[in-house]
Amino acid sequence: MSSNAAPSPKVVELNQGEPITPFGLDMQILLRTEDTGGAFSAICCVHKPGEGPVPHMHDHQDEYFYVVEGEYDLTINGSEPRRIGPGTLIFMPKGNKHGFKNVGDTPARMIDWSIPGGQDRYFREISEAQAGAGFTGNGMDEVNARHHTTYFR
Repeated sequence: MSSNAAPSPKVVELNQGEPITPFGLDMQILLRTEDTGGAFSAICCVHKPGEGPVPHMHDHQDEYFYVVEGEYDLTINGSEPRRIGPGTLIFMPKGNKHGFKNVGDTPARMIDWSIPGGQDRYFREISEAQAGAGFTGNGMDEVNARHHTTYFR
C-alpha cells in the first residue's frame, strides 16, 4: 500500500472531502491512502439515528475513531455496549471485533483513520458498486475478502 511518491502537506476541513455513500451512509474521504504515501487514510462519516455497522473485524488494519458529535454505543469483542460521545478517541487494533450505533436523536459524526491506509478504497469500491445495477451479497463478500474485512451477523 505504500507509494514511491513522497506525500505533500494537505489541509482538509471536515466538509471538504470527496463525498461517497457506501451502505447508504454519508461519508467524505478526507485523506486518501495515496495522499499519505500509504501510511493511513481518513474518512468522516455521518450516521443518522440508529445507523452504524454490525460487529466486524479488519485483519490488516488498525483503526482510530474520533467522535466529533452525537452519541454512539460501542461494542468491542462482544462486550456490553459502552456509550461514547464527542471528544472520545478509540483505538481498535486489527483482529478485534467491533461495532457501533448512533443512539441519539440527531445525526452523529466521527472520523475514522485506518493504518495502513485502505479504508478509503474499500468504502469507495462499495459506494461505486452499490450505485451500479446487480451488486449482490456475493459481490459484497468478494469486496470484503479483498479488503480483509469480516462482518458478523
